[in-house]
Amino acid sequence: MILQSVFMYGILCAVPLVYGIGLKKLLGTEKNPRYILAAALKSLCTVLATIFITRFLALKMLAPYSLTVLYPFFALPFTLVFSLLFKQLVYLVCKIETAEFDIVFLSVILAVNEGMSLVHALIIGAVCTLSFYILFPVLGAVRKRLELTRIHPAFNDTVMIIITLALITCGLYGWNLSWLNDGLFK
Repeated sequence: MILQSVFMYGILCAVPLVYGIGLKKLLGTEKNPRYILAAALKSLCTVLATIFITRFLALKMLAPYSLTVLYPFFALPFTLVFSLLFKQLVYLVCKIETAEFDIVFLSVILAVNEGMSLVHALIIGAVCTLSFYILFPVLGAVRKRLELTRIHPAFNDTVMIIITLALITCGLYGWNLSWLNDGLFK
């Protein structure tokens, strides 16, 4: 179960490629490696701390009253507090301003919802967060490659990167077309 989660959310980069979390940030300007490492560290610490607290509160406070559907409302303030705390810590240590909140919050919601246990939720959250930052060097290589090629003026850099992301997604998920066969041949 844990290996399947690492494969699905980490190696296949399901969070940005399938769920679309953080695509706007990925398509934005190119980031330097120091910023990517600092932002990944800040996001990872925020996700792990928030999942730990949110999962605990959901099980101890919300589950006895059948209110677990409300856990995103508990996750939001904790994500905000931990995000600001680790943002300041990264700024004090590295002098880099990191401001990722949406990726962290959506990864927390996904991990708490999909995780069968606390450890499983922590692994899903960590892998989801890191899979987003793994795509920065990949898209940097695509941008470098696009600079070397001549493309039609109607296609700008963003359009070509979206097409490339679609091809990467098809390549990574091409082995699992059972959903397509079920719909076409019934």
